[in-house]
Amino acid sequence: MRDNGFFDRMCKDAMNELASGEKSWRDIEPNTLFLAAFGMLYNEMMHNLARPLWVFAGAVATGIIGYIIHLILGG
Repeated sequence: MRDNGFFDRMCKDAMNELASGEKSWRDIEPNTLFLAAFGMLYNEMMHNLARPLWVFAGAVATGIIGYIIHLILGG
């Protein structure tokens, strides 16, 4: 949701409305409930997927840099 600030704001507003406790999940509008659920799911998925991808990218970058240094030094 980092790319689309408007959609991110809509999901946060829906999550805040649901978390406020004024209405239960049964009384809230379906669109708001859907946005809140999607926002929570998206945040959880990105949190669980982004870290391993950054670790993998760092490992690959380290390997490539090591290989380039190996080629330059003629090992």
